Amino acid sequence: MATMRIFVSHSHQDMTFCKALVQALSNAGADVWFDEHSLHTGPLFEVVQRELELRPIFIVILSKAAFASRWVKRESIWAYELADRDQTRLFLPVTAGPIERSDFSGESGWLFLHNFKRIEGDDYQPFPPEEAIRRTLQTLALTPTGEMPIVTDPQSTETPDELIQRGKVLRAQNRFGEALFLFNRACQIAPRSVDAWFQAGYTLDELKRHGEAIAAYDRSLQLNPNGKAIWYNKGRALRDLSRYEEALAAYDRAIALDPNYVLAWNGKGNVLSILLRYVEALSCYDQALKINPTFVLTWNNKGAILNDLFRYDEALDCYDQALRIDPSYVLAWIGKGSVLSTLRRPQEALAAYDQALALDPTSVTTWNYKGAILNDLFQYEEALSCYNQALKIDPAYVFAWYGKAHSLDALGRKQEAQTAERHAQGLQNDVTVMRQQEP
Repeated sequence: MATMRIFVSHSHQDMTFCKALVQALSNAGADVWFDEHSLHTGPLFEVVQRELELRPIFIVILSKAAFASRWVKRESIWAYELADRDQTRLFLPVTAGPIERSDFSGESGWLFLHNFKRIEGDDYQPFPPEEAIRRTLQTLALTPTGEMPIVTDPQSTETPDELIQRGKVLRAQNRFGEALFLFNRACQIAPRSVDAWFQAGYTLDELKRHGEAIAAYDRSLQLNPNGKAIWYNKGRALRDLSRYEEALAAYDRAIALDPNYVLAWNGKGNVLSILLRYVEALSCYDQALKINPTFVLTWNNKGAILNDLFRYDEALDCYDQALRIDPSYVLAWIGKGSVLSTLRRPQEALAAYDQALALDPTSVTTWNYKGAILNDLFQYEEALSCYNQALKIDPAYVFAWYGKAHSLDALGRKQEAQTAERHAQGLQNDVTVMRQQEP
Protein backbone atom coordinates (compact mmCIF):
# COMPACT_ATOMS: atom_id res chain seq x y z
CA MET A 1 0.00 0.00 0.00
CA ALA A 2 1.37 3.40 -0.96
CA THR A 3 1.75 6.14 1.60
CA MET A 4 -0.97 8.75 1.25
CA ARG A 5 0.57 12.22 0.83
CA ILE A 6 -1.42 15.00 2.44
CA PHE A 7 -1.08 18.80 2.65
CA VAL A 8 -2.80 20.48 5.62
CA SER A 9 -3.57 24.21 5.48
CA HIS A 10 -4.43 25.99 8.74
CA SER A 11 -4.41 29.27 10.63
CA HIS A 12 -1.85 29.50 13.42
CA GLN A 13 -4.78 30.06 15.79
CA ASP A 14 -5.93 26.50 15.01
CA MET A 15 -2.51 25.00 15.66
CA THR A 16 -3.64 22.78 18.55
CA PHE A 17 -6.31 21.07 16.44
CA CYS A 18 -3.98 20.97 13.44
CA LYS A 19 -1.21 19.18 15.34
CA ALA A 20 -3.67 16.65 16.77
CA LEU A 21 -5.03 15.95 13.27
CA VAL A 22 -1.56 15.69 11.73
CA GLN A 23 -0.45 13.33 14.49
CA ALA A 24 -3.48 11.09 13.92
CA LEU A 25 -2.93 11.07 10.17
CA SER A 26 0.75 10.25 10.61
CA ASN A 27 0.00 7.50 13.12
CA ALA A 28 -2.33 5.96 10.52
CA GLY A 29 0.52 5.87 7.99
CA ALA A 30 0.04 9.09 6.03
CA ASP A 31 2.86 11.40 4.93
CA VAL A 32 1.67 14.84 6.05
CA TRP A 33 3.11 18.30 5.41
CA PHE A 34 1.99 21.49 7.16
CA ASP A 35 3.62 24.80 8.00
CA GLU A 36 4.52 23.96 11.56
CA HIS A 37 6.03 27.33 12.41
CA SER A 38 3.75 29.64 10.37
CA LEU A 39 6.75 31.35 8.83
CA HIS A 40 5.33 33.02 5.73
CA THR A 41 8.68 33.94 4.22
CA GLY A 42 10.00 33.96 0.66
CA PRO A 43 11.64 30.51 0.77
CA LEU A 44 8.48 29.02 2.33
CA PHE A 45 6.45 30.38 -0.59
CA GLU A 46 8.35 28.06 -2.94
CA VAL A 47 8.19 25.16 -0.47
CA VAL A 48 4.41 25.50 -0.16
CA GLN A 49 3.94 25.44 -3.94
CA ARG A 50 6.18 22.39 -4.28
CA GLU A 51 4.46 20.49 -1.48
CA LEU A 52 1.02 21.33 -2.86
CA GLU A 53 1.94 19.87 -6.24
CA LEU A 54 3.48 16.75 -4.70
CA ARG A 55 0.52 15.96 -2.43
CA PRO A 56 -2.79 15.00 -4.08
CA ILE A 57 -4.82 15.22 -0.84
CA PHE A 58 -5.48 18.77 0.41
CA ILE A 59 -7.05 19.34 3.83
CA VAL A 60 -8.01 22.86 4.88
CA ILE A 61 -8.94 23.44 8.52
CA LEU A 62 -11.81 25.92 8.63
CA SER A 63 -12.56 28.45 11.35
CA LYS A 64 -13.18 32.17 11.60
CA ALA A 65 -9.42 32.60 11.88
CA ALA A 66 -8.86 30.52 8.75
CA PHE A 67 -11.33 32.61 6.73
CA ALA A 68 -9.45 35.72 7.88
CA SER A 69 -6.04 34.27 6.98
CA ARG A 70 -4.52 35.50 3.74
CA TRP A 71 -2.23 32.46 3.62
CA VAL A 72 -4.95 29.88 4.17
CA LYS A 73 -6.97 31.51 1.43
CA ARG A 74 -3.99 31.57 -0.92
CA GLU A 75 -3.15 27.91 -0.29
CA SER A 76 -6.79 26.90 -0.73
CA ILE A 77 -7.06 28.74 -4.05
CA TRP A 78 -3.83 27.15 -5.28
CA ALA A 79 -5.13 23.72 -4.26
CA TYR A 80 -8.48 24.42 -5.91
CA GLU A 81 -6.73 25.39 -9.16
CA LEU A 82 -4.61 22.22 -9.04
CA ALA A 83 -7.75 20.13 -8.50
CA ASP A 84 -9.45 21.91 -11.39
CA ARG A 85 -6.59 20.94 -13.72
CA ASP A 86 -6.15 17.46 -12.21
CA GLN A 87 -9.40 15.80 -11.31
CA THR A 88 -7.62 12.94 -9.56
CA ARG A 89 -6.86 15.21 -6.60
CA LEU A 90 -8.99 15.44 -3.45
CA PHE A 91 -9.97 18.64 -1.60
CA LEU A 92 -11.26 18.06 1.96
CA PRO A 93 -12.36 20.89 4.32
CA VAL A 94 -12.48 20.05 8.05
CA THR A 95 -14.30 22.51 10.29
CA ALA A 96 -12.51 23.19 13.58
CA GLY A 97 -14.45 26.20 14.88
CA PRO A 98 -17.95 27.68 14.48
CA ILE A 99 -18.46 29.25 11.05
CA GLU A 100 -21.38 30.73 9.11
CA ARG A 101 -22.80 30.61 5.61
CA SER A 102 -21.74 34.23 5.12
CA ASP A 103 -18.07 33.20 5.51
CA PHE A 104 -18.35 31.63 2.04
CA SER A 105 -19.54 34.79 0.32
CA GLY A 106 -18.28 35.91 -3.04
CA GLU A 107 -17.24 39.18 -1.44
CA SER A 108 -14.89 37.33 0.91
CA GLY A 109 -13.43 35.32 -1.97
CA TRP A 110 -14.35 31.95 -0.39
CA LEU A 111 -17.46 31.14 -2.45
CA PHE A 112 -15.61 28.41 -4.37
CA LEU A 113 -15.34 26.36 -1.15
CA HIS A 114 -18.98 26.26 -0.08
CA ASN A 115 -20.16 23.26 -2.08
CA PHE A 116 -17.29 20.99 -1.05
CA LYS A 117 -18.37 18.21 1.29
CA ARG A 118 -16.97 19.16 4.70
CA ILE A 119 -16.23 17.29 7.91
CA GLU A 120 -18.58 19.24 10.18
CA GLY A 121 -21.80 19.00 12.20
CA ASP A 122 -25.15 20.68 11.55
CA ASP A 123 -25.48 24.38 10.83
CA TYR A 124 -21.76 24.94 10.08
CA GLN A 125 -20.76 23.83 13.60
CA PRO A 126 -17.65 21.70 14.24
CA PHE A 127 -17.66 18.23 15.65
CA PRO A 128 -15.72 17.79 18.90
CA PRO A 129 -12.01 17.52 17.96
CA GLU A 130 -11.73 13.77 18.52
CA GLU A 131 -14.85 13.12 16.45
CA ALA A 132 -13.69 15.44 13.66
CA ILE A 133 -10.35 13.63 13.53
CA ARG A 134 -12.04 10.21 13.58
CA ARG A 135 -14.31 11.17 10.69
CA THR A 136 -11.38 12.60 8.71
CA LEU A 137 -9.49 9.32 9.04
CA GLN A 138 -12.61 7.42 8.04
CA THR A 139 -13.13 9.63 4.98
CA LEU A 140 -9.53 8.99 3.93
CA ALA A 141 -9.82 5.22 4.57
CA LEU A 142 -6.93 5.45 7.03
CA THR A 143 -6.89 2.98 9.90
CA PRO A 144 -5.32 3.95 13.22
CA THR A 145 -2.82 1.44 14.61
CA GLY A 146 -4.55 -1.46 16.33
CA GLU A 147 -7.97 -0.90 14.76
CA MET A 148 -9.80 -2.96 12.15
CA PRO A 149 -9.49 -1.74 8.54
CA ILE A 150 -12.39 0.30 7.22
CA VAL A 151 -14.81 -1.52 4.90
CA THR A 152 -14.33 -0.19 1.37
CA ASP A 153 -17.17 -1.98 -0.47
CA PRO A 154 -19.77 0.33 -2.05
CA GLN A 155 -22.77 0.94 0.19
CA SER A 156 -26.33 0.92 -1.15
CA THR A 157 -27.00 4.42 0.16
CA GLU A 158 -23.91 6.05 -1.35
CA THR A 159 -24.30 8.67 -4.05
CA PRO A 160 -22.04 8.70 -7.15
CA ASP A 161 -20.13 11.67 -5.70
CA GLU A 162 -19.50 9.78 -2.46
CA LEU A 163 -18.34 6.71 -4.37
CA ILE A 164 -16.00 8.87 -6.46
CA GLN A 165 -14.53 10.54 -3.40
CA ARG A 166 -13.87 7.22 -1.70
CA GLY A 167 -12.40 5.85 -4.90
CA LYS A 168 -9.93 8.75 -5.07
CA VAL A 169 -8.93 8.07 -1.48
CA LEU A 170 -8.25 4.40 -2.16
CA ARG A 171 -6.37 5.20 -5.34
CA ALA A 172 -4.14 7.62 -3.42
CA GLN A 173 -3.07 4.56 -1.42
CA ASN A 174 -2.47 2.55 -4.64
CA ARG A 175 -5.48 0.37 -3.86
CA PHE A 176 -6.45 0.46 -7.50
CA GLY A 177 -8.66 -2.62 -7.64
CA GLU A 178 -10.83 -1.44 -4.76
CA ALA A 179 -10.97 2.07 -6.23
CA LEU A 180 -12.00 0.78 -9.65
CA PHE A 181 -14.86 -1.19 -8.07
CA LEU A 182 -16.22 2.05 -6.59
CA PHE A 183 -15.79 4.02 -9.81
CA ASN A 184 -17.52 1.28 -11.82
CA ARG A 185 -20.40 1.37 -9.36
CA ALA A 186 -20.62 5.16 -9.82
CA CYS A 187 -20.74 4.65 -13.60
CA GLN A 188 -23.60 2.16 -13.18
CA ILE A 189 -25.62 4.50 -10.97
CA ALA A 190 -24.86 7.63 -13.00
CA PRO A 191 -23.98 6.60 -16.58
CA ARG A 192 -23.98 10.26 -17.64
CA SER A 193 -21.41 11.27 -15.03
CA VAL A 194 -18.37 12.69 -16.80
CA ASP A 195 -16.28 12.38 -13.66
CA ALA A 196 -17.22 8.76 -12.95
CA TRP A 197 -16.07 7.61 -16.40
CA PHE A 198 -12.95 9.76 -16.18
CA GLN A 199 -11.97 8.34 -12.77
CA ALA A 200 -12.59 4.80 -13.99
CA GLY A 201 -10.40 5.48 -17.02
CA TYR A 202 -7.60 6.97 -14.96
CA THR A 203 -7.62 3.99 -12.60
CA LEU A 204 -7.61 1.49 -15.47
CA ASP A 205 -4.60 3.35 -16.86
CA GLU A 206 -2.83 2.99 -13.52
CA LEU A 207 -3.58 -0.75 -13.71
CA LYS A 208 -1.88 -0.82 -17.16
CA ARG A 209 -5.23 -1.67 -18.78
CA HIS A 210 -4.71 1.08 -21.32
CA GLY A 211 -7.20 -0.08 -23.94
CA GLU A 212 -10.01 -0.19 -21.39
CA ALA A 213 -8.88 3.19 -20.07
CA ILE A 214 -9.24 4.73 -23.52
CA ALA A 215 -12.75 3.29 -23.82
CA ALA A 216 -13.71 4.88 -20.49
CA TYR A 217 -12.15 8.21 -21.52
CA ASP A 218 -14.15 8.09 -24.75
CA ARG A 219 -17.37 7.61 -22.77
CA SER A 220 -16.41 10.65 -20.71
CA LEU A 221 -15.60 12.67 -23.85
CA GLN A 222 -18.95 11.80 -25.40
CA LEU A 223 -20.51 13.58 -22.43
CA ASN A 224 -17.99 16.42 -22.34
CA PRO A 225 -15.94 16.87 -25.55
CA ASN A 226 -14.24 19.91 -23.99
CA GLY A 227 -12.70 18.10 -21.04
CA LYS A 228 -9.04 19.09 -21.33
CA ALA A 229 -7.94 16.69 -18.56
CA ILE A 230 -9.74 13.83 -20.30
CA TRP A 231 -7.96 14.55 -23.58
CA TYR A 232 -4.63 14.81 -21.77
CA ASN A 233 -5.04 11.50 -19.96
CA LYS A 234 -6.29 9.80 -23.11
CA GLY A 235 -3.03 10.98 -24.68
CA ARG A 236 -1.09 9.29 -21.89
CA ALA A 237 -2.91 6.00 -22.46
CA LEU A 238 -2.36 6.19 -26.22
CA ARG A 239 1.33 6.88 -25.63
CA ASP A 240 1.60 3.80 -23.42
CA LEU A 241 0.10 1.75 -26.27
CA SER A 242 2.72 3.23 -28.65
CA ARG A 243 -0.04 4.94 -30.65
CA TYR A 244 2.06 8.06 -30.84
CA GLU A 245 0.36 10.06 -33.57
CA GLU A 246 -3.01 9.61 -31.87
CA ALA A 247 -1.42 10.62 -28.58
CA LEU A 248 -0.09 13.82 -30.15
CA ALA A 249 -3.56 14.58 -31.50
CA ALA A 250 -5.05 14.11 -28.02
CA TYR A 251 -2.46 16.40 -26.45
CA ASP A 252 -3.14 18.98 -29.15
CA ARG A 253 -6.87 18.87 -28.33
CA ALA A 254 -6.05 19.50 -24.66
CA ILE A 255 -3.77 22.41 -25.58
CA ALA A 256 -6.38 23.89 -27.93
CA LEU A 257 -8.82 23.89 -25.01
CA ASP A 258 -6.23 25.43 -22.67
CA PRO A 259 -3.04 26.86 -24.21
CA ASN A 260 -1.57 27.14 -20.69
CA TYR A 261 -2.04 23.44 -19.89
CA VAL A 262 1.47 22.60 -18.70
CA LEU A 263 0.92 18.85 -18.40
CA ALA A 264 -0.25 18.64 -22.02
CA TRP A 265 2.78 20.56 -23.30
CA ASN A 266 5.03 18.28 -21.25
CA GLY A 267 3.23 15.15 -22.47
CA LYS A 268 3.47 16.26 -26.09
CA GLY A 269 7.18 16.88 -25.60
CA ASN A 270 7.60 13.36 -24.23
CA VAL A 271 5.96 11.75 -27.28
CA LEU A 272 7.99 13.90 -29.68
CA SER A 273 11.10 12.80 -27.81
CA ILE A 274 10.16 9.14 -28.26
CA LEU A 275 9.75 9.87 -31.98
CA LEU A 276 13.25 11.46 -31.97
CA ARG A 277 11.77 14.80 -32.98
CA TYR A 278 14.00 16.55 -30.47
CA VAL A 279 13.76 20.12 -31.72
CA GLU A 280 9.97 20.03 -31.52
CA ALA A 281 10.13 18.32 -28.12
CA LEU A 282 12.41 21.04 -26.76
CA SER A 283 10.01 23.67 -28.05
CA CYS A 284 7.17 22.00 -26.10
CA TYR A 285 9.25 21.82 -22.94
CA ASP A 286 10.23 25.47 -23.29
CA GLN A 287 6.57 26.39 -23.66
CA ALA A 288 5.71 24.40 -20.52
CA LEU A 289 8.48 26.14 -18.58
CA LYS A 290 7.39 29.54 -19.86
CA ILE A 291 3.98 28.83 -18.31
CA ASN A 292 5.37 27.29 -15.13
CA PRO A 293 9.11 27.86 -14.52
CA THR A 294 9.00 25.65 -11.39
CA PHE A 295 7.68 22.51 -13.10
CA VAL A 296 10.36 20.03 -12.06
CA LEU A 297 9.29 17.22 -14.37
CA THR A 298 9.81 19.35 -17.46
CA TRP A 299 13.24 20.56 -16.35
CA ASN A 300 14.20 16.91 -15.92
CA ASN A 301 12.78 15.90 -19.32
CA LYS A 302 14.51 18.80 -21.05
CA GLY A 303 17.77 17.74 -19.42
CA ALA A 304 17.33 14.20 -20.76
CA ILE A 305 16.86 15.42 -24.34
CA LEU A 306 19.84 17.78 -24.15
CA ASN A 307 21.89 14.85 -22.85
CA ASP A 308 20.82 12.77 -25.87
CA LEU A 309 21.82 15.69 -28.12
CA PHE A 310 25.32 15.75 -26.50
CA ARG A 311 24.63 19.25 -25.11
CA TYR A 312 25.95 18.18 -21.74
CA ASP A 313 26.51 21.53 -20.07
CA GLU A 314 22.96 22.62 -20.89
CA ALA A 315 21.62 19.28 -19.67
CA LEU A 316 23.49 19.70 -16.40
CA ASP A 317 21.99 23.18 -15.98
CA CYS A 318 18.50 21.70 -16.42
CA TYR A 319 19.07 19.00 -13.82
CA ASP A 320 20.51 21.55 -11.40
CA GLN A 321 17.49 23.78 -11.94
CA ALA A 322 15.18 20.85 -11.18
CA LEU A 323 17.10 20.10 -7.99
CA ARG A 324 17.04 23.72 -6.86
CA ILE A 325 13.26 23.52 -7.04
CA ASP A 326 13.00 20.05 -5.51
CA PRO A 327 16.17 18.59 -3.93
CA SER A 328 14.35 15.28 -3.40
CA TYR A 329 13.66 14.66 -7.10
CA VAL A 330 15.39 11.32 -7.65
CA LEU A 331 15.28 11.26 -11.46
CA ALA A 332 17.15 14.57 -11.63
CA TRP A 333 19.93 13.22 -9.40
CA ILE A 334 20.21 10.15 -11.64
CA GLY A 335 20.24 12.30 -14.78
CA LYS A 336 22.84 14.60 -13.28
CA GLY A 337 25.00 11.61 -12.38
CA SER A 338 24.75 10.31 -15.94
CA VAL A 339 25.88 13.64 -17.44
CA LEU A 340 28.74 14.00 -14.95
CA SER A 341 29.87 10.47 -15.78
CA THR A 342 29.88 11.30 -19.49
CA LEU A 343 31.89 14.46 -18.75
CA ARG A 344 34.43 12.26 -16.93
CA ARG A 345 33.74 13.77 -13.54
CA PRO A 346 33.38 10.44 -11.72
CA GLN A 347 33.55 11.65 -8.12
CA GLU A 348 30.78 14.18 -8.70
CA ALA A 349 28.77 11.52 -10.52
CA LEU A 350 29.15 9.15 -7.57
CA ALA A 351 27.99 11.90 -5.22
CA ALA A 352 24.89 12.43 -7.38
CA TYR A 353 24.11 8.72 -7.43
CA ASP A 354 24.58 8.52 -3.67
CA GLN A 355 22.05 11.33 -3.28
CA ALA A 356 19.62 9.40 -5.48
CA LEU A 357 20.13 6.21 -3.48
CA ALA A 358 19.65 8.03 -0.19
CA LEU A 359 16.24 9.08 -1.50
CA ASP A 360 15.40 5.77 -3.19
CA PRO A 361 17.59 2.81 -2.18
CA THR A 362 15.48 0.48 -4.36
CA SER A 363 16.54 2.07 -7.67
CA VAL A 364 18.14 -0.76 -9.63
CA THR A 365 19.27 1.63 -12.36
CA THR A 366 21.14 3.83 -9.90
CA TRP A 367 22.96 0.90 -8.29
CA ASN A 368 23.96 -0.27 -11.76
CA TYR A 369 25.21 3.19 -12.81
CA LYS A 370 27.19 3.52 -9.61
CA GLY A 371 28.72 0.07 -10.19
CA ALA A 372 29.78 1.08 -13.71
CA ILE A 373 31.63 4.15 -12.45
CA LEU A 374 33.37 2.16 -9.73
CA ASN A 375 34.43 -0.38 -12.34
CA ASP A 376 35.93 2.43 -14.40
CA LEU A 377 37.79 3.62 -11.29
CA PHE A 378 39.17 0.07 -10.78
CA GLN A 379 37.28 -0.19 -7.49
CA TYR A 380 36.03 -3.65 -8.34
CA GLU A 381 34.98 -4.86 -4.89
CA GLU A 382 32.84 -1.76 -4.37
CA ALA A 383 31.41 -2.14 -7.90
CA LEU A 384 30.57 -5.78 -7.21
CA SER A 385 28.73 -4.75 -4.08
CA CYS A 386 26.62 -2.32 -6.13
CA TYR A 387 25.75 -4.92 -8.74
CA ASN A 388 24.83 -7.43 -6.05
CA GLN A 389 22.56 -4.86 -4.46
CA ALA A 390 20.87 -4.23 -7.82
CA LEU A 391 20.36 -7.96 -8.37
CA LYS A 392 19.01 -8.40 -4.87
CA ILE A 393 16.25 -5.95 -5.86
CA ASP A 394 15.77 -7.30 -9.40
CA PRO A 395 17.44 -10.67 -10.11
CA ALA A 396 16.53 -10.37 -13.81
CA TYR A 397 18.32 -7.06 -14.42
CA VAL A 398 20.56 -8.00 -17.34
CA PHE A 399 22.92 -5.00 -17.22
CA ALA A 400 23.81 -5.68 -13.59
CA TRP A 401 24.72 -9.28 -14.46
CA TYR A 402 27.07 -8.05 -17.21
CA GLY A 403 28.58 -5.48 -14.84
CA LYS A 404 29.00 -8.14 -12.17
CA ALA A 405 30.75 -10.39 -14.68
CA HIS A 406 33.18 -7.56 -15.49
CA SER A 407 33.97 -6.94 -11.81
CA LEU A 408 34.47 -10.62 -11.08
CA ASP A 409 36.75 -11.02 -14.09
CA ALA A 410 38.86 -8.02 -13.01
CA LEU A 411 39.15 -9.56 -9.54
CA GLY A 412 40.49 -12.78 -11.05
CA ARG A 413 37.37 -14.76 -10.21
CA LYS A 414 37.13 -16.13 -13.76
CA GLN A 415 34.73 -19.02 -13.22
CA GLU A 416 32.23 -16.84 -11.34
CA ALA A 417 32.57 -14.18 -14.04
CA GLN A 418 31.75 -16.71 -16.77
CA THR A 419 28.73 -17.93 -14.80
CA ALA A 420 27.44 -14.36 -14.40
CA GLU A 421 27.93 -13.63 -18.10
CA ARG A 422 26.14 -16.82 -19.14
CA HIS A 423 23.28 -15.85 -16.82
CA ALA A 424 23.11 -12.40 -18.46
CA GLN A 425 23.10 -13.91 -21.95
CA GLY A 426 20.35 -16.34 -20.95
CA LEU A 427 18.18 -13.50 -19.67
CA GLN A 428 18.84 -11.50 -22.82
CA ASN A 429 17.92 -14.46 -25.04
CA ASP A 430 14.69 -14.98 -23.07
CA VAL A 431 13.72 -11.35 -23.68
CA THR A 432 14.45 -11.70 -27.41
CA VAL A 433 12.29 -14.84 -27.70
CA MET A 434 9.42 -13.16 -25.81
CA ARG A 435 9.53 -10.17 -28.16
CA GLN A 436 9.48 -12.43 -31.22
CA GLN A 437 6.41 -14.22 -29.86
CA GLU A 438 4.45 -11.04 -29.21
CA PRO A 439 1.46 -10.58 -31.57
